[in-house]
Amino acid sequence: MNWFDDKISGIEQILKLIDYIPVISNIPNNGRFMDNTTIDSEIYFESLNRKSSFRDIVRMMNTELMRSTTSVHSLLFFKRRYNQLKEIGCSYPVEYLLFDFCLAALDSDNVDAELYLSHCLHILGLNKQLTLLLSIIINEQLATDRDVRRLLALLAQKFEPRNAKTYVDSYGDGYKNRFKIYSEELRKLVVN
Repeated sequence: MNWFDDKISGIEQILKLIDYIPVISNIPNNGRFMDNTTIDSEIYFESLNRKSSFRDIVRMMNTELMRSTTSVHSLLFFKRRYNQLKEIGCSYPVEYLLFDFCLAALDSDNVDAELYLSHCLHILGLNKQLTLLLSIIINEQLATDRDVRRLLALLAQKFEPRNAKTYVDSYGDGYKNRFKIYSEELRKLVVN
């Protein structure tokens, strides 16, 4: 059991902890740590009555995503916006934007990752706290951190298109490389 199990459970509650992180951001998809703040900086979480860090939030998310057997779509997307997109006949499964974001971030392509994240926020209505968490990962270049890579792989796994493997050869070398990196991260999850 982790220290948060008795006070916090569920993705929504974990994401609320992002509000305690000292960040500079005028919009959620442009978050950065304030000066002298890092992934491991201790921050006082009033609702938990204890100190913790951004890394702890990432680890809590990892734990919750690993134990979750149900869909997390409704927790992460603004349902009304999602339904509007379906009603206007959007044929592209728009939640795949989050999958594409994760693959770009795992590949350290921050430009593509920022673009996909902006689309997730503005088109899909991605949860603002999750958007802020992911933007910090990109803007602070944390995608090489082991815990962060685990989070990106787990999120990608939750939103992976059913037929993603069939398109590996169709979408060119860029996608092929990203999918290979993602697959390697999933293998690491099984081993650990």
